[in-house]
Amino acid sequence: MSNLRHVAEAAGVSLSTASRVFTNAANVSEEVRARVLAVSAELGYRPRERTRKQEATTLQKVVLFVRVHNRVALPSMLGDFYGYILQGVEAECRRQRLTMLFAHDDGDSLTNQLVALDAGEETGILLIGPFTSDDVAAVQEQQLPVVLLNNVVDQPVDAVLPDYYAGAQYAVRHLITAGHRRIAYLHGRERYTTQLRLQGYIDTIREAGLEYDPHLVIRSSMSPQSASDAVRELLQRDRTFTALFCINDISAYGAMVALIEAGLQPGEDVSLIGFDDIDLSDLTKFQLTTIHVPKLEMGAVAVRRLSERAANPEGAPQRIILGVHLVERESVNRMTSD
Repeated sequence: MSNLRHVAEAAGVSLSTASRVFTNAANVSEEVRARVLAVSAELGYRPRERTRKQEATTLQKVVLFVRVHNRVALPSMLGDFYGYILQGVEAECRRQRLTMLFAHDDGDSLTNQLVALDAGEETGILLIGPFTSDDVAAVQEQQLPVVLLNNVVDQPVDAVLPDYYAGAQYAVRHLITAGHRRIAYLHGRERYTTQLRLQGYIDTIREAGLEYDPHLVIRSSMSPQSASDAVRELLQRDRTFTALFCINDISAYGAMVALIEAGLQPGEDVSLIGFDDIDLSDLTKFQLTTIHVPKLEMGAVAVRRLSERAANPEGAPQRIILGVHLVERESVNRMTSD
């Protein structure tokens, strides 16, 4: 029996595009719509009935799918950041008396995984990690409520994430207030959430009347080793920077290693600011100034939004942005005037 994925492949479009055809989304060209409908008729595909409004359900089970970043091991990815999000999910499920099931995404299609899990109509899906529009479409094809955590895709879907743009602004403004003018940025791989931090960095530099220098932006994969390697490269390129804003705390600690190797004292010769406020930021001897992300709240809010989506399946998707704030510790040195 043909399914939506077969139709998408035969029509030469993505799964999410095929899904938008059958949900009558406006952002699909007439040529693509006609092609998908023709292929679906040829293959005998009949989507689940969508002409009627989906009926409200009471959420009873939450399936939490986690997809790892950058091929790291699952325990490494969970760490302090995602570990606390999961704790928030579990606490809210317990409060609502929901059954929670943890599922490590194994690379198979989400459709197959959901079938194997025998996800019923009273099941909600949380997706954590680099899931795509096609993944979201696969869940929506099953007519299950779904919420993205710490991610956004080009598909109408509920999402919960921190205010990355504002957080980057807080970090850079703090460094500028401390007298820094050459502020480098340790960036990550291209994703929506990383781009928000980059844009916040650039906009704040320019708003302060400073020149944005792209040579002060260096990329890493957001692991400690990758961050160390990136900062070594940055030091070879430019030693005039006096401060370094890092995309997350783990990267900041990797950067610290490279700075020490170069004979520079983190927090004195080069000021450091991280992002996330993981436990290491406060518990180690080197206390890192960082941006606090409400990780427990993210998990709880996602579960509550999932319950709301189950109760109102036809409602407009919401992108919920949670506030962040600066946590000032000891890693930013105030520049003295000449």
